Amino acid sequence: MSEQNYSDPLKMWKQMYDVNEKYFGKMMNEYVQKEEFSEWMGSVIDFNLFCKKMLNDQSKTFLEASNIASKEDIANVASLVINLESKVDTLEDQLYLDSQPDLDVAALKKELDIVALKRDLTKVKAETKSIHQQVSELKSSMANIEQLLQKLTTTTTKQ
Repeated sequence: MSEQNYSDPLKMWKQMYDVNEKYFGKMMNEYVQKEEFSEWMGSVIDFNLFCKKMLNDQSKTFLEASNIASKEDIANVASLVINLESKVDTLEDQLYLDSQPDLDVAALKKELDIVALKRDLTKVKAETKSIHQQVSELKSSMANIEQLLQKLTTTTTKQ
C-alpha cells in the first residue's frame, strides 16, 4: 500500500490538498467573519477609491495639458450641436412661414408636427439599432460564458 502512495505523486498531492483545504478553509471562514476583517476590507476599498480618484485627476490634468478632449468636453460639444440644430430648425420654420403668407396655419402646424414626428422616428430607429447591437453583444458574451462554464464543469467533474 505504501508503494502505491509513493508511486502516484498526484494522488499524494490531492490528499495533501484536501487536508490543507479543510483546515485553511475553516480558518479563513472564521477570519472572514470577524469585525477586524470587515474593517480591513473597508480600509482597502477606501484606499482603492482614493487611488482611482488620484488617477482620474491626473488623467484629467494630463488631457487638459495635452489639449486632448475629455468625455465631458465631447458631451458638451454634442449638447451644443443639438441645441444649434434645434435653433436652425426653428429659424427654418420661421423663414418658411414668412415666405408663405397665404398658407393655412393649421395645415402648416400639422406639417411641422409630421416633420417633428419623422425626426423623432429616425432617432428612435437609431437608438433601437444601437440597443439591438448591444443585445447581440450581450448574447455572444453570454454564449462565451456558458461555454467557459461548461468547460469548467466538465474539467471539475473529470477530476
